Amino acid sequence: MAQYPFGVSDQRFAALGLPDLLVRTLAACGFTQPTEVQAEAIPAALEGRDMLMLAPTGSGKTLGFALPVLATLLADRPRVQRLRTGLRRDRTDAAPRRVDPATRLRAIVLSPTRELAQQVARDIAGVIRGTVLRTTAVYGKSPIEPQRAAVMSGVDVLVGTPGRLRELLDEGAITFAHVRHVVIDEADRMVDMGFLPQVEDIMALVPERRRVICASATLPDRIAALVTGLMRDQAEVGVGKRNAPASDRHSRYVVRDADKVALLLALVKGRHKKGVAVYARTRRRVGWVAEALRRHGISVAMLHGDRSQRQRDLALKSFADGDAEVLVATDVAARGLHVPRIRTVINYDVPLMPEDFVHRVGRAGHGGGAAESHTFVGEDEREAWNRVRGLVPGEIASAVLPDLAPWGRAAARAPVDAATSAGGQPAARPASASRGRDQRRSDPQGKGPRTGKRGSGQGERSGKARRAAKRPLRGARDAGATKASTDGASFRGLARRAPIQPGTAVGRGVRTAGR
Repeated sequence: MAQYPFGVSDQRFAALGLPDLLVRTLAACGFTQPTEVQAEAIPAALEGRDMLMLAPTGSGKTLGFALPVLATLLADRPRVQRLRTGLRRDRTDAAPRRVDPATRLRAIVLSPTRELAQQVARDIAGVIRGTVLRTTAVYGKSPIEPQRAAVMSGVDVLVGTPGRLRELLDEGAITFAHVRHVVIDEADRMVDMGFLPQVEDIMALVPERRRVICASATLPDRIAALVTGLMRDQAEVGVGKRNAPASDRHSRYVVRDADKVALLLALVKGRHKKGVAVYARTRRRVGWVAEALRRHGISVAMLHGDRSQRQRDLALKSFADGDAEVLVATDVAARGLHVPRIRTVINYDVPLMPEDFVHRVGRAGHGGGAAESHTFVGEDEREAWNRVRGLVPGEIASAVLPDLAPWGRAAARAPVDAATSAGGQPAARPASASRGRDQRRSDPQGKGPRTGKRGSGQGERSGKARRAAKRPLRGARDAGATKASTDGASFRGLARRAPIQPGTAVGRGVRTAGR
């Protein structure tokens, strides 16, 4: 269970109005004093009001909204029914009794990601151990049958992603007719991921007399009105600076995109860092980064949306257990991920949504101790970085690039136009460079190296070169492409074309530009 390093209150859980049973289970889990956000949120939530909870990552928001809900559920237990025996209802006192699963479900927690749903369910399960309350998590891209069986056996608190909750609802496995508590965790992310319509549909199926709690570490102004529109008699609880990471050890490196891998290796391997989480912008870039680290002998676990739930669970376990030195992930792992081993967060790419910066860097230091983050800012990421700086308060230091020579490719370490061989001749180009481009520079009129049927110096390209121009990048590298084939458009298999001139015969096609 999470051990929150955030500042704690001078109060005790018993002084907040929680039942003795919960206080004892909290003590068994190692919690005797609430964090600052819990000390403020629990008394307000026990009053039954809707609540907006804003606090940094690692501040204990999960127990902040879970404990008052659990306290209310323990005080208002569901109705017990007698079981049928045979063809008639046994009315004797000895007849077995049970809680109807339909009436037992009285609280739901909506989470934007599978990992967050699992984490919240684990935290709640640890607190209610030894009580009559039960909880489980449901989420997509996993077999629905085990989840259906779990909820139909009866749960008091159901944690899940909106899509899977709707599936179970449409199948008749659950009903929200008796739900009295709705928690929307990471409310801003729920809106960003397009879940707001599903959340509104779920809220429409919940009885009018319900209590809504929204929790998040960030809440941009463009989303605040949408989130608060789901609540009525709202009380706001905030701890710390708004949109601020819990740690203040952050730095940024201004670096070319081509040098990001070298910089990553210099930080991870060159400085012998352990417990590193690397965040990339896309699933494909996660694969590139992971492969680059593996080639340098670094064990890696990958986490992104295209991986199955089993793969994601195994990746998290291998990293948490220390089998993998580095976790490379997209923003699906930016929220709700509690891995005490994470000490360093590296933003390989600047997040597109500035709020994700706060959640990414907040993954470091959940187990206590020092935490740090480094952000790589490429040439085309200045605007995204400015959005981050506009959101996050405080200063983020600009770091000096370390020596990348031991970690970069040979072509990157020695620019061709500056390097010379021992005999005074230009250094040889890498094998992947285009020979056709070199030929054009040495003979700008195109008379020497080019061969063709016309003698005007504008000779036709050879059949091999023409075929290479039509192929993707690999073909351009392999065949010694000419200028047309080294053009950016040609790398995508498209040569630059000029319009058909007046009088051109039908069937002659389109002439290549410059020919």
